[in-house]
Amino acid sequence: MKELLHAVRISGLGYRYHDGTEALRGLDLVVHAGEKVCLAGPNGAGKSTLLLHMTGIIKGEGDVLVGGDVPKGAPSVFGLVFQDPEDQLFCPTVGDDVAFGPRNMKLPEIEVDRRVASALLAVGLEGFQSRSAHHLSGGEKKRAAIAAVLACEPEILALDEPWANLDVRSSRAVTDILRGHKGTFIVASQDLHRAAEVCERLVIIDGGAIVADGPMKELLADEELLEAHGLEFRKKCAKCEATKGDKKACA
Repeated sequence: MKELLHAVRISGLGYRYHDGTEALRGLDLVVHAGEKVCLAGPNGAGKSTLLLHMTGIIKGEGDVLVGGDVPKGAPSVFGLVFQDPEDQLFCPTVGDDVAFGPRNMKLPEIEVDRRVASALLAVGLEGFQSRSAHHLSGGEKKRAAIAAVLACEPEILALDEPWANLDVRSSRAVTDILRGHKGTFIVASQDLHRAAEVCERLVIIDGGAIVADGPMKELLADEELLEAHGLEFRKKCAKCEATKGDKKACA
């Protein structure tokens, strides 16, 4: 059988913060092309730090290979959506924010326009080009930030806590965006219910190391494993989305 091409290959990755705190400890990870992966774990586990290494923003000890031999951080290879969209939306208009990446790639303006229109359509914000990001709702800002990354057409899409601080409608919108994405993506999230809707593989990180890695459905069924690493997954009511056993659940 022909070996699957890898999108990300990390070997022996270690990283310490300036105060000496060990954030990652000899971490090894391979993500194959086309995989949909969730990185989960408690706060401070190292998820965001790991994603920043994939972009090349920070560099620790060990090897990080993203998208073959293309330099890490190239926007056409690896695109990261930060947890807080305010960290990505800084231009006068939404259209300018989404166009920033393609323009930075020195693409012809006609191609920039095409990518902006395509990315905004993909996130349900067509017609928002002239809107100010400051006047958008939290969910709209999140979708605009995703569009800004999609416009670079990265081979690998990564999102840090994409459902954090969103209402149900906005969360569903983000889920629909990921369902429509055909390429490789990596989601760092504690919302295992949302992640289970779009991810096929679960990688649990705790204390800067991978403690479990396998099919999403299998690991979600291991309540003892999840509890040991600050995670929880309980089935939700299909009608109201409350977890079974909650007083607000309708069934």
